[in-house]
Amino acid sequence: MGKKVYELSKLKEINAACKQASIELERVGKATDSISAISDLAVPTLKHLISSAPSYFKLDADKLREVIDSRETTIYSTMCVLTEMDELAMSVESAMASTIAIIDDINSTVNGINDGINSILDDGNSDYSGNNSQGATNHD
Repeated sequence: MGKKVYELSKLKEINAACKQASIELERVGKATDSISAISDLAVPTLKHLISSAPSYFKLDADKLREVIDSRETTIYSTMCVLTEMDELAMSVESAMASTIAIIDDINSTVNGINDGINSILDDGNSDYSGNNSQGATNHD
C-alpha cells in the first residue's frame, strides 16, 4: 500500500508537467504562426521586386550591374531567411511531437494512478467502485 500512496503524491508533479507541456505547445504554435507570417510577407516583397524591375535595355552598363547585384543580393538574403525559417519550423514540429509524446506518457501514468486509486477504493469499500464522485450527494 505504501507504493500506491507514493504514486498518489506524484499527482501534483504530473499536473505541473501537463500544464508546462501545454504552455510549451502554445509557444510553439505562436512561433509557427510567426514563421508563416514572415513567409507570407516575403512572397509579396519578391513579387514586387519582379514587377517593379526596370527594363534592362534602358539601363547603361553601370546601372544594370548595380540593379542586378542588388537584386541578386536581395534574392540570396531572402533565400537564406526562408531556409532558416524552414529549419526552425522543422525543429518546432519536432519539439511539438516530443511534447505530445511526453503528454501521452504522463496521461498513461495518470491512468495507472487512477487504476491504483480505484483498486484502493475497491479494497476498502465496494460502494466507491467505478464512481469518481466519491460519495458526492445530490443537493437537488
